Amino acid sequence: MNLIPMPRKIQYIKEEFKLKKEVNIILDYNCSFDDLNSAILLQEEIDNTFGFKVNITKALNYHIYNTFICLKKNSSMEDEEYKLSIKKDNIEINAATSKGLFYGIQTLIQIIREYGYSLPALIIEDKPYFKHRGFYHDVTRGKVPKLETLMNLVDKASFYKINELQLYIEHTFAFKGMSEVWIDKDPLTSEEIILLDRYCKNKHIELIPSISTFGHLYEVLRTKSFKNLCELTETIEPEYSFVDRMAHHTLNVTDEDSMKLIKNMLEQFIPLFSSNKFNICCDETFDLGKGKSSKEADRLGVGKLYVDFLNKVISIVKKYNKEIMFWGDVILNHPDLINTIDKDAICLNWNYWCGVEEKDTRIIAESGRKQYVCPGVGGWSHLMNLMDNAFENIYRMISYGVKYDAIGVLNTNWGDYGHINLLSSSIPGMIYGAALSWNPNIEKDFNKMYKDISALEFGDGSGTLISLLAELSKCQEFGWSELVIWKEKFNTNEHIKNELIRKMKTAKIHELKEQQEKILKIEEKLENLSHNTKDTKSKEMIQEFIVAARGILLINKIMVVIINNYVIKEYIKESISMSNNFKELAEKFEEWFYDYSVIWRKTNKESELYRIRDVIKYTCSYLRDI
Repeated sequence: MNLIPMPRKIQYIKEEFKLKKEVNIILDYNCSFDDLNSAILLQEEIDNTFGFKVNITKALNYHIYNTFICLKKNSSMEDEEYKLSIKKDNIEINAATSKGLFYGIQTLIQIIREYGYSLPALIIEDKPYFKHRGFYHDVTRGKVPKLETLMNLVDKASFYKINELQLYIEHTFAFKGMSEVWIDKDPLTSEEIILLDRYCKNKHIELIPSISTFGHLYEVLRTKSFKNLCELTETIEPEYSFVDRMAHHTLNVTDEDSMKLIKNMLEQFIPLFSSNKFNICCDETFDLGKGKSSKEADRLGVGKLYVDFLNKVISIVKKYNKEIMFWGDVILNHPDLINTIDKDAICLNWNYWCGVEEKDTRIIAESGRKQYVCPGVGGWSHLMNLMDNAFENIYRMISYGVKYDAIGVLNTNWGDYGHINLLSSSIPGMIYGAALSWNPNIEKDFNKMYKDISALEFGDGSGTLISLLAELSKCQEFGWSELVIWKEKFNTNEHIKNELIRKMKTAKIHELKEQQEKILKIEEKLENLSHNTKDTKSKEMIQEFIVAARGILLINKIMVVIINNYVIKEYIKESISMSNNFKELAEKFEEWFYDYSVIWRKTNKESELYRIRDVIKYTCSYLRDI
């Protein structure tokens, strides 16, 4: 049985339950409207699968019905615990809470999808390992989803028993008095957030607010209104840069107006959420102490400078009875100061490397501070998420969370350099994180998990889809990030230029050519899977993967051209044979971007698609100039 997450205990019985039109879904007398919503989900699943609509009712004595699916409240069970019993004549789901009943129904739906009309008789006893099981989605670095897209993400997350969602925001919320910051970003509005919060609650997900309040304020600190608050004002250039947006623009902590800006943002944002938590971020303050605050940094130390400002932000949010979260990367560079941070603040311990070790998790645990472990789904700066890297990273981080008693997991999906990767590519990693957050004791077998996700999420009976995507992801030795760096920094930043040249010089050119053949074969297999899949949504997602594959192929070819023209002539004696039809390559890249834009606009606001187009146009102009 392929269930995600895998329940703690399954006991099989040698019987079957036949799912017929005569079946009734019965709510126990003390069930709520939340439970009715769960029953309707099950009713809709049966209707979509078999083409008939079963009846929903409430009853004291449900045994007067011949066959039934009964939802019952049992106060002796834990908060999210459920018990699912499938017998010959009936199905029972027992739980103490509406959340437990909801999760029991999600498991039953998965069984229906796998077995169809005849369900195996069994008893499942299940509850989560981690109380907090979160997904973190970047909506700020280029791509702002439509409300419908975010609601679909909530549906998917709740199906796999995720119970927390955070949206990363720097400048993509329509703050009053800050229109100069978000005018060209298609920001989320307060109404959209309120509606999303309500939708999340109906799916037993807590929508936790998250905004940058210290570093990563590039768009804010480049404006005329707020540029005076930037730590390094001399770094501000009129030309926008994907690279610089990731690397610079930290608040000057010695200017009192910096705290006034953050206070204003927080007080607008806090009331929109029903959550009792708030993520103030405060990560990657790269420039702290290097500019206007350098004298204070010399006097106090950069670590103390960081902690003092962090605690001020915490104090603002705590006034509204919120439990504070902050990213732990900066304080881990100053472990002697970790206990000078407000003792109630939760440390979000992130690391996205497949070889991550347990050291940071242990340091935080030994400080006595509560922590979430935060792996990543490996999609930033890539058209296809790095599946193998992401799954290994998720496995390791969650295992460290178990070992050192972390209170939760927050699996992250970032969008550096314009958020080029499409959301469907991040779903496998999200699902794996959900599986381990609920039950970290499942066997470490990525191939099996790839197969299970292919079947359950994408309707792929062959079970090969995610393995194909994992192979595709390995064909990105050079990818979108290198193209962006080449466009933005090759002629303006000697250090970055030399780093890119170093990578180009060590590139195995003939292997890049072999990768092109491999990508074409993967694309053909994806086409076949699309033709063999009946579900419309699954077809659409596979088509997204095909567009990603074509983009990887084209960027691969373009990087070979760049290596030939910029590197091989100067540094490498041996060249390679390749087509000289650069105009045709430019045309194919432009046509690819059109297809990519159609997918983008279907699920996202226009937001910063134009910035990706700028990179495409620059590249195609270069190709035509050769």
